[in-house]
Amino acid sequence: MNFDNVPANRFNSEAMNQMDTGAHSKELTRISTATMVLLGVGWFGAQVFWAFHAGSMPLFLKDFTDSKFTISLVLSLAGVSGLIIPPAVGYLSDRASTRWGRRRPYILVGAFGVMICVLFLPQVGVFGLVALLSGFMYVLFRTAETTFLALLPDITPPEQRSTATGVMNLVGGVGLIACFVVGSVFWDEHPRLVFTVVAFGCFVFMAIAATLIKEPVALRESTPAAAGPMAYLRSVVRETNVMKFLAAQFCWWLAFWMASTFAVLFATQELGVPEGRSFLVPMVFAIVAALFMVPLGTLGDRFNRKSVLSWVLASWVVLQVLVAFSQNLTQALITFGLCAIPYAGIMAVGYAFLFDLIPKERTAEFVGIGLVSMASGQICGPLIGGKVIDTFGYRWIFPCAALFLVVGLILLQLVRDQADPSSDAR
Repeated sequence: MNFDNVPANRFNSEAMNQMDTGAHSKELTRISTATMVLLGVGWFGAQVFWAFHAGSMPLFLKDFTDSKFTISLVLSLAGVSGLIIPPAVGYLSDRASTRWGRRRPYILVGAFGVMICVLFLPQVGVFGLVALLSGFMYVLFRTAETTFLALLPDITPPEQRSTATGVMNLVGGVGLIACFVVGSVFWDEHPRLVFTVVAFGCFVFMAIAATLIKEPVALRESTPAAAGPMAYLRSVVRETNVMKFLAAQFCWWLAFWMASTFAVLFATQELGVPEGRSFLVPMVFAIVAALFMVPLGTLGDRFNRKSVLSWVLASWVVLQVLVAFSQNLTQALITFGLCAIPYAGIMAVGYAFLFDLIPKERTAEFVGIGLVSMASGQICGPLIGGKVIDTFGYRWIFPCAALFLVVGLILLQLVRDQADPSSDAR
């Protein structure tokens, strides 16, 4: 049956949507490790981009200005785009009906656009144009990232989601590491090569995964009801449990971006590390995080996800404060590496916990809204961090980040625990 020609109101009944979604949820079968790895291949490309954002972009931008606050303004465009693009793209993707699926067109177009922008960035010599092109780059990346993340709950049953997220982030972590290695080896002598590797790496790996992963047929055949702006906003706000989680998530991502945005500059300007070697700090962070993704993801599928997240955040508070006491590169590598362990827990378990809470028929839509809370932290974190550095110095950003982690931990306790999907697996 060809659903392209079926009238839109055929699927606009909320009751029909819930029935379709329930059927789809029951039809989901356990996915193989190979499929989890394939999700990771696409996330490899996404993490190549984020490594470029965290490591190469600050060094690239400092050649245009000495102001850390100005640098943070450009870097915060990644967060600004995250406020606008994910909800809109998620809403459209959930309601799309194409022969290529709901997610694939957005992933391919977004990743291809990112490749073009990254290739052109080093050719631009005017700071204003660099900022403008960077803004377009982040918009396109958010388009690809939002719809790619929605693939995981689309194809994965609840009892496997923490493990699948862990595997995805493990493979993605290799992308982070690879990009930091390339930056460390080639940045001092061949910075343009780094841009080229990032451009093609991001597009090729995301395109491979988007092409090979098949969306469930049932997902294509049901479309959530359309709604006006006010009705849509009311439907979002009514999900109070999700809103509480997103408030907590905002706090821990704000803390993460406060510290990580200036990790390379902390190493070079506070500890006196050469620029090329400064890439070791985020690289070690990425290596340790990758090692702990799958073990912590497995814990999230075996035990209560909220409890695992709570312990993860509590440990991160203590470890984040320790970073401020680093006196040389070795100590910085150790303290940042330790902070990577709870970060891995947030990545592996946090996403899966969000997937447990969101309405199943509006997956990409609420993934997009979830990215808004993350992007808000990505905006506020660098801005607050930049102001703290300009006022008090680099070391103060770490205890300040720990304070926001404490707030996130408190807010997480307000989230009502859903039925633990891992109990079905046991």
